[in-house]
Amino acid sequence: MQARTPWRAAMMTLAAAAGFGLAACGGGEGYPAQRAQQLEQMAEPTSAYPAPGDAADSGPAESDMADSGTMTGDMVAGLGGASLLIGTDATYPPMESTDESGNIVGFDPALMQAICVIADCQPTFKATAWDGIFAALAAGEFDALMSSITILPEREESGKAKFTVPYYSVGQVIVVRADNTTLTGVEGLTTATVGVQKATTGDTAATEKGGVPEANMRRFPNNVLAMQALKNGDVDAVVCDDPTAQRYIGDDPTAFKLAGEPFTREDYGILVPADRTDLLAAFNAAILTLQSDGTIDALLAEWEVGKPADDAADAAGADAATSEGASAGDAITATTGATVP
Repeated sequence: MQARTPWRAAMMTLAAAAGFGLAACGGGEGYPAQRAQQLEQMAEPTSAYPAPGDAADSGPAESDMADSGTMTGDMVAGLGGASLLIGTDATYPPMESTDESGNIVGFDPALMQAICVIADCQPTFKATAWDGIFAALAAGEFDALMSSITILPEREESGKAKFTVPYYSVGQVIVVRADNTTLTGVEGLTTATVGVQKATTGDTAATEKGGVPEANMRRFPNNVLAMQALKNGDVDAVVCDDPTAQRYIGDDPTAFKLAGEPFTREDYGILVPADRTDLLAAFNAAILTLQSDGTIDALLAEWEVGKPADDAADAAGADAATSEGASAGDAITATTGATVP
């Protein structure tokens, strides 16, 4: 089993590919004191599959889960050691990214490994571009998609697929340059030039909730390029998922900061082909088990989801996780084209 690659290395690899560097950080200065509490509250999964809503939305009732395929761990048969190819857009640290050795690392691969321990399967992650990821699932190129995917009905339709129960909740946030004193929240987006990753919920949130005129929208293939454009002054702000925003800010706090608070609430789910009811049931049962036994919380802490990066803390955390062997997927590393050990 490979050891977890520190986030610094993974982020530097992404930055190098896009042609810009990420400076060392001093511990996440500039973050509001209440961020940790807000993220902890947001991390509680909603009980159904709403479209991205306002940050205050509470989500539908639990009874709406009736058709989701939810089962408990002792009600579902294992998958018999099946090998599964999982598609991901590995540009969303700390959820999924590619390290300097080409390994796909992050919270999502770690969680999938923990899921497969329960569901008796062998996952292999393969990097693919976000543009076309749902069509690839529909075409049978992958057994499932796990890529910080917000649960939306239209994604089930385009991928001819079904979402699992939610495994993590996030919000869209606004990232600006550290010296920006005029854009302080979502109300300021109407006059800003805004960068997003194309066809993401950040794209939708910027236009529908932020009121960004179409002429002011700048859409990029991935968040790495959007953040580079922000750093270069080509856009005034970037709208993206909160965990990824915090990772970029933590890695370069002298360049970036948050403007305001999360202004949507969204749920992440795993997308599986509609005819794979066995896969859906096994994944759902495993997710519910991992939520109830604390494994998901442990993996969130291990991969520092929702926290700004800190070189010393990151290195110490990696060493501690290795020595303690505490979490179910310590260093669960997925490689492109190779089965996770």
